[in-house]
Amino acid sequence: MTSEALSPFAGAPDRPVFVGGCPRSGTTLLRTMLNNHPELAMPRESRFLLETWRRRERFGDLGAERNRRKLARWIFTRKATRPGRVGVEPQRAIDRLVAAPPTVGSLLGTCFLMYAEQQGKQRWGDKRPMYVQYLDAIFAMFPDAQFVNIVRDPRAAVASMRRLDWYGGDVVPVAELWERSQRAADAWRRRLARDQLLEIRYEDLVSRPEETLTNVCSFLQLSEDGIAEALSYHEHNDIPESSTYHWKLHQPVSADTSRRWEQELSGEEIALIEYAAGKRLQRYGYEPAAGGARPTVEMYRALRQRRLERAKLAWRRQMKELKLRFTHRQPVAARLTSGQCR
Repeated sequence: MTSEALSPFAGAPDRPVFVGGCPRSGTTLLRTMLNNHPELAMPRESRFLLETWRRRERFGDLGAERNRRKLARWIFTRKATRPGRVGVEPQRAIDRLVAAPPTVGSLLGTCFLMYAEQQGKQRWGDKRPMYVQYLDAIFAMFPDAQFVNIVRDPRAAVASMRRLDWYGGDVVPVAELWERSQRAADAWRRRLARDQLLEIRYEDLVSRPEETLTNVCSFLQLSEDGIAEALSYHEHNDIPESSTYHWKLHQPVSADTSRRWEQELSGEEIALIEYAAGKRLQRYGYEPAAGGARPTVEMYRALRQRRLERAKLAWRRQMKELKLRFTHRQPVAARLTSGQCR
C-alpha cells in the first residue's frame, strides 16, 4: 500500500501524468482513453525520455545554451526517438527547448508540453510500460508526477506477448518480465504518497470501464465531464488501423478475450507463470488455474537463470547511477517558468 499521507504537490492543477506496467497490460488502451480527455494530452509512445536520462552526463551542464541545443538536436533529429509524435516542427521544437529552464526534467517536460499545446490542452502526460521500472528517474525529474500502474493477469499478459512472438514464444522471459515489473512497483509503493501512485487492473478497465476510468480521473483530478469523451476513444484516436499491436483500439472496449490464455497456454506454462508471480497472483485477485500441473525442471532452471541475468543488469545500472551522483551533479528536477513549462 502507498502512504496515507499526501505529497506537497497534492491539489496542483498541472502535474505530469505517467502510465506504465508490464507490456501488453493495457497501457496503450489507458493512454488512448486519457489522451481523449479534454484536459490531458498524452502522445503515442516515444523513445527519448529514458534514453536522455541514461545519457544525461553526455550533455554536460545544461546551464550552457550550447548543451541545451545539443540535447534538443539529439532528441529532434533522430528517428529512433520518434520526435514526430510530439507533433512540432523540429527547428521550432529545438528553439523551444533551448529557451527552457536548464534541467533535464525541464527540457523533457517542454517536449510533452508542446504536444499538449498542439491539442489545445495545458496538462501533459506520457506512457511507456518500462516506466514502472524507472520510477527513480521519473520522480527525480518530475517530483510532482502522478503514476498509474496498470496490472494484468500475468497469464493473459504472457499469452499476449507470445501471440506477437516476443522472445520467440518462450514464456520464461515474459513471466520474469511480469514479475520484475510488479516488483519494481512494490519497491516504490511505500515511498510514495497516495496522490502519487494509483494501481488499476486491466480486467476492471475492460469490464467496468466507466467506473474504473472515473477512479483514475478522480486520482488525477481530471473533470468527470470528460469521461464520456475518453470512453469514445475508438471513434477518434491516433493509432493507425494497420497497427499489429493495437488494432483493437478502433473498437469499443471489451472484455471478450480476457481469458483467451486458457486455450493458448499449456498446464506446465500456466504453472510456471503462477510460480513466477507468487503471492502477487492472489494479491491482485487472480485465481490459480494450474491445478496439479507443474513446470518442468528445465523451466525452473531457465527462470532462475533469467532472474540472475536481470539482477546483474539491475546491479550495473544501480552502480552507474551511484557513480553519476558524484560525477554529474547537475540539477535534474523540472522547474516552472512563467507558469508555462517545467
